[in-house]
Amino acid sequence: MGTTYRAPLRRTALPMDERRIYPAAVAYTEQRTDRQGRSVWIGRFRVDGRLRSTRTFSGRRDALAEARRQEDAGRTSQWVDPAGSRITLAEWFETWQATRTDRAPRTLEAERERFRSLVRPELGDTPLRRISHEDVARWASTMPAPTTGAVASPARRRDAVRLLVALLDAAVDARRLPANPARTPSGRVPSLPRATKTKAHRYLSHEQLRRVADATRSAQARTLVLLTALTGLRWGEVSALTVADVDPLRRRVRVTKAYTRLDDGTLLLGDTKTHARREVPLPGTLVGMVAEQAAGRMPADLLFTGARGGPLRRESFDRSAFRPAVLAAGRAVRTLREALGLRPSGLYDDAVGAAVRHLQTEGGLVPTGVCDPATWALVTDADRARRDRTGPGSAAGPGPGPAGMTRGDKVSRTRLLTALSGTTLGPGAEDFDTLTLHDLRHTAASLAISGGATVKAVQRMLGHESPVLTLSTYAGLFEDDLDALGDTMSAAFQASAVAPGAGTSASVTSIGAARAWATG
Repeated sequence: MGTTYRAPLRRTALPMDERRIYPAAVAYTEQRTDRQGRSVWIGRFRVDGRLRSTRTFSGRRDALAEARRQEDAGRTSQWVDPAGSRITLAEWFETWQATRTDRAPRTLEAERERFRSLVRPELGDTPLRRISHEDVARWASTMPAPTTGAVASPARRRDAVRLLVALLDAAVDARRLPANPARTPSGRVPSLPRATKTKAHRYLSHEQLRRVADATRSAQARTLVLLTALTGLRWGEVSALTVADVDPLRRRVRVTKAYTRLDDGTLLLGDTKTHARREVPLPGTLVGMVAEQAAGRMPADLLFTGARGGPLRRESFDRSAFRPAVLAAGRAVRTLREALGLRPSGLYDDAVGAAVRHLQTEGGLVPTGVCDPATWALVTDADRARRDRTGPGSAAGPGPGPAGMTRGDKVSRTRLLTALSGTTLGPGAEDFDTLTLHDLRHTAASLAISGGATVKAVQRMLGHESPVLTLSTYAGLFEDDLDALGDTMSAAFQASAVAPGAGTSASVTSIGAARAWATG
């Protein structure tokens, strides 16, 4: 394979009769001399405005035919640069990511981690042109996890295959590949692992949400929990709010930016997830709380801050404020029943109501049957008295305490009662499972839909790119609306009924006309 030498060029263009067949063709041939002194031919053609060459041929006719073929492929957008497909998948990944400057830093970081741990070990050193459909299918089904070596979870494998498909699609668009080997001719991706069932969304009722907010330890935490659960803001959005973003007169919150946390802990301030700005309604019940939170701050200051005045970090807020409040509020009814000496359960039933009224009467309160902060103080005293009567050193002996409580159980009970001292429980209240900060966003959607909001309104509030995403995410909630719609339609139809005897002649006339038409 020597370097070709250019002899005096002999260009051979298309004959006149062939030019009539290929009126737009510019393909021609050039005769050259190779290192051994032999005459060879190359085809010349133009694609995307650039003049290109074929490989060398011993005959002019073969070189011209190849030039025509390449030119026709370029005319139908099927031409592929042979040199472009020689680079490896890892090299193409670096090139591809360098063009994605419009993507969020967290997205790019997730792509790099996925490629480094799942894609590169198997396919990273393979040239683009040598990646086959069979290679992709085998890799997708046996992809090992980087830490254990066992087959990765379906969710991880699905994300990795999607990344590879996007990489190869971009290679096709860049004319480095004639087709995506991860796809079938119809465009399907049969090697894509099936999506596992996503974790069920958790929703709080208004009463449960108030319980969580009341169980928080600071005014900032209470305001943040309620604002998130009643507006549906993402954590990155609510933590990036400034005082100027809240308009108490119009009762609007402007969402223009969001914090993104990288794996190394760095916080980056940038666009929202969908790169779009929006306004969400500020419930009137929160106007006073937000005003107190913003008091003494400049318009450009963050509305919610960390201990040192910087951005409030999700992991810190979750550990110190949100999780303890959820754990306490989620088992508030059970804690109350245990403190009253009732059978453990998560429902505020008649037995709890009766015990609460009895305790209120003995404590000089109005016997409402609702456990409010004043009643919680009586519950705490009653629970402590029961422990003293049955604990070590008491007249009952040195036993472990009520229901076999250990010292650790007593400390835990005391902490729960302290956390619940500001909450209010009433008949019908139920305990709930633990939830995450993102479930507050789901709660906002649930409360809005149950309040009669339309799909479009929920989409705008949550910042979804389309109503389709809103429907697919919360389809189960809108199914409940269908039941309500059926009841409404039924009630309206029943209300249209007329009194007996009214309109009889019209009905008889209609029936007679129908029979006459049917019999011809």
